[in-house]
Amino acid sequence: MFGKLVYGKFSLKETFWKFCIVGIFFCSIVTKIFKSFLLQKLNGVTISYYYSHYFSPLNMDNMILFLTIGYFVCLLALVLYSIMVLFGIWRSSAEYSKSVWMRHIARLVTLLVIYCGLRFVL
Repeated sequence: MFGKLVYGKFSLKETFWKFCIVGIFFCSIVTKIFKSFLLQKLNGVTISYYYSHYFSPLNMDNMILFLTIGYFVCLLALVLYSIMVLFGIWRSSAEYSKSVWMRHIARLVTLLVIYCGLRFVL
């Protein structure tokens, strides 16, 4: 399925609405949930400051470690998924023959959605 997405085998409508809008929204929400739980557990300290000043492997908090790993895995998945969606939109819009305007609008809105999704979780 991801191979078909990257190579633009789905229609522009399906790629834009299913994968871009819904997919990036879902990935952003899951990543934001992990981040909010992690920040609540850290009591206002940033992740880098916690691991450079407070973290000790001998008496570590397993929940903070789990939430940190979950957050970074979700963030990596969001970035990789966004790249795949961007390639998919670009390739499927290149084959869209109904309207030149819709082709370019879909590309611009995709860039905006990816930017907003990443901005939301960072």
